[in-house]
Amino acid sequence: MAVCVDTGDCVSNWITGKGNMTMKKLSDYKEYDGIDANLAISLYEYGMIWAKRIKDHENDYHFIYGVGMGKNTETGETEYNQFDHADIPINCNLEEEYNWVKWNGVNSFVGYDILETVKNNPDFLPQAIHDLVSYYGYENIFGSSYYPFEIENDD
Repeated sequence: MAVCVDTGDCVSNWITGKGNMTMKKLSDYKEYDGIDANLAISLYEYGMIWAKRIKDHENDYHFIYGVGMGKNTETGETEYNQFDHADIPINCNLEEEYNWVKWNGVNSFVGYDILETVKNNPDFLPQAIHDLVSYYGYENIFGSSYYPFEIENDD
């Protein structure tokens, strides 16, 4: 069992049961979406899942994203095994929020115009955030991770 220090942020990522701190499971995130149709692949291989308007995040996309990697003892593959969370408002103006982004470079990297695509299809915002993280890294998009947590793959 992993140990969780009671820091406020960390507690929201753990379930308290019978006096013990227990790790969340992938099945706890059934309402989330990801890059791949398979939630486990989205989280452990691509390092990101999100949900729109869930409890306590009604005006946001709530992202769970990978911050650490390690070898899966069952498969031998390297995958994300430490995670953190962040909220981005549903009505986020990417151009204003990320005014430091070199959009031409990012667009060339991903193969489409992010700002134009999100403007025409606001539900594409999570994909755009994933692409920004792929280009700039999670710390530049979400900030530093101080209390990473684990999510057990019970898929």
